[in-house]
Amino acid sequence: MKRLAATVLAASALAGALTAPLPASAQVFFGLSYGQNVSQGDCKGLAASLGPRKVWFSRFSGSKPDVWDRGLEPAWGVGCFRTQQECKRWLYNTQTEWPRLMNFTRCAQGLPARF
Repeated sequence: MKRLAATVLAASALAGALTAPLPASAQVFFGLSYGQNVSQGDCKGLAASLGPRKVWFSRFSGSKPDVWDRGLEPAWGVGCFRTQQECKRWLYNTQTEWPRLMNFTRCAQGLPARF
């Protein structure tokens, strides 16, 4: 009886995991999601081709309600772009998708020193 209960529990856990796949960029530990990396653009590649002063850059962190109603799911990332328009589009889209507890920088031209 215990073996049957354990098998049913394992099968239901597996079925739940298969029905709602997490994005490839999600950080998962022990079956729990700890947020999503929403970074976009190749900062080092753009700096090499355009020069670090010409790259448009922004940072973002925010969250949204978890689909299983377990609280908030966090997201974070950096964006590096060729134009200010691309940077603003990325920042607007991430702010729209992750509207809770946001912290972000405006789009600015030039990479920070750590890149």
